[in-house]
Amino acid sequence: MRLLRLPVLLLAMTALPALPLVAAELQSPPRPEASAAPGFVGSELCVSCHTAEAERLAGTPHGKGKFASLSAHGCETCHGPGGAHVENPEDKALQPRIERLSLREQSAVCQKCHTGGSQFFWHGGVHETRGLSCLSCHSVHSFKSEKAQLKAASTTEACVSCHQNVRAEMWKTSHHPIREGKIGCTDCHNPHGTQTRGLIKAASVNEQCYTCHTEKRGPFLWEHAPVRESCLNCHTPHGSNHQKLQKTATPYLCQQCHANTRHPGTLYDGTTLADQARASNRIFNRACLDCHAAVHGSNNPSSPYLGH
Repeated sequence: MRLLRLPVLLLAMTALPALPLVAAELQSPPRPEASAAPGFVGSELCVSCHTAEAERLAGTPHGKGKFASLSAHGCETCHGPGGAHVENPEDKALQPRIERLSLREQSAVCQKCHTGGSQFFWHGGVHETRGLSCLSCHSVHSFKSEKAQLKAASTTEACVSCHQNVRAEMWKTSHHPIREGKIGCTDCHNPHGTQTRGLIKAASVNEQCYTCHTEKRGPFLWEHAPVRESCLNCHTPHGSNHQKLQKTATPYLCQQCHANTRHPGTLYDGTTLADQARASNRIFNRACLDCHAAVHGSNNPSSPYLGH
């Protein structure tokens, strides 16, 4: 037993000098400050000169504590290192302005943080492929809208600044309450990109319409084929000079598909011209909807013709 104790004692004595070294290795070095990184000067130095931008930024999400906790370098998270600009502030070529970047590079700066959610389909989307960047619509440093950080006064104004045809349709007699401010473009569309045509949020046009017009969803005992196919077969969504956003007035809208002898396509035909008593059933106060009221579908068991 004595012979066994001696090697153990010698081993313990040789290990003692190494203990301080092991402890030193396990102790993690202090984390350097973000402003100590090469080229970075810190937000405090930025706002000492750019006070106006800092005041406007304070009222936006980028001026809140949440952004500060997610960003490593404050202002320089988006603008890049400002060391060269601080050393020579008069040289405009050294100013770290995002506007100097290409459109794709501008969006890449924003998408360092904004990658998921509604921005998921930005890459390859309509607005990206047509040469827009995040800064084409959004204002980073200030709010001009109460609900969105946009360059325009509202989301709708930002959209129609390019989509002039939609602006014109909004002022037609029948329209969705967009110009009244009750809904906006983004209630139906996702401007950052979708997998659907027209950047609509839902999987199809009908599903988008049903989010508000649930009474048209069905299922119905008697279906109307063009309704099931697409609401756009009969309606135009942004505005119309016909009632209920119809593409044209009834009965002409219906007779684009339904043309038979009992419902002639002209107001006057050979059977009515000679006898005014038998005048066309569409001359006064008559239309398809007078009889076929349930054009979106009917649950009446005895009315396969979408009647009352």
